[in-house]
Formats: sequence, structure tokens, C-alpha cells
Amino acid sequence: MFLTKRRIVLMLAVVGVAGAIIALPYISSLTATGLDRVTIELSNVEFVPASDDQKASQIDIVFHLTNPTDKTVSTSKIEYNLTADNTQLGDSILSFEDIPPNGRPTILPQQSIDLTSSFQITPSQSTQAIFNRIANSPSDINWKVQGEARVESAITLHDKQFSDEL
Repeated sequence: MFLTKRRIVLMLAVVGVAGAIIALPYISSLTATGLDRVTIELSNVEFVPASDDQKASQIDIVFHLTNPTDKTVSTSKIEYNLTADNTQLGDSILSFEDIPPNGRPTILPQQSIDLTSSFQITPSQSTQAIFNRIANSPSDINWKVQGEARVESAITLHDKQFSDEL
């Protein structure tokens, strides 16, 4: 007999796995609705002067993330490029990728959070002029940040491009 109980169970298992593989993108698209509406803005930039034994100074960059959706989302990383008065200071990343998903920053539905990233800046010949202006009067600087943030919800990831000025 060709259709034994064992073969029927095996065929049902294969059909179930194939069905799950086919249905997963559809299920993923249902949970991804609205992730592109999450906004990332530059909230504050604060200069932290270096101590005498350090060469690099620090700039604390505060990102304001807003979740206008009805789903809880989190972020695993924010990669960005920082510019001060049209002088590129460099690239940096605020990463939570090494933290389990349940420990990452959570943005509840219709809520906002602030995330702070420490940007290290070492004065060089090309950045010395802007570095002096930042150290003397950081509030007079036109700050610009642009980059990409990974927004996550359940089983869905969405890379969101952003750009903002302060």
C-alpha cells in the first residue's frame, strides 16, 4: 500500500512547512504596516569638553523618535552622519544590536522617546576651525544629521532614512 500512515504524516508535514514559508511574507507585510511613519528627529546637541588627559571631545546627540502607529516598535541601530555648519564631522552609530530584542529601546504606540548618542570628535587640521567654534559657542552652530535607523516590530524590520537640522 502506497499511502501508509507514516507517509501521510510526512506529506502533511511537508505541506505545512511549505505553507508556512509561503505565508510568512504575507504575515510579515501585515505586521509592517506603518513602520515607515516612525519619525527620527534631531532633538539636542551638547558639547562635552575633553578633560586634560583626553585628546577627543564628546558631542552628545539626542534623537527624538516618535511612533504614530498602533503597534509597539523598537530600534536596533541608528547610523548617522553629523555636520556642523556645513563641515562634515564624521559618521557614527548608536547600536543596540548586541542587546536582546526585549531589552532594546521600546517606542510604545502614540508615544515618543529620546535616545542619546555619544559622538567622539578629535580636532584635526581640517576641522580645527569648526572645533573651536563648537567649543566656544555650540548653540550658534547649525547642526545637521542624516542617516538610517532600523525600526523593528515583531518579525518585521524596516530601514528608515532620516535627515534633520537643529
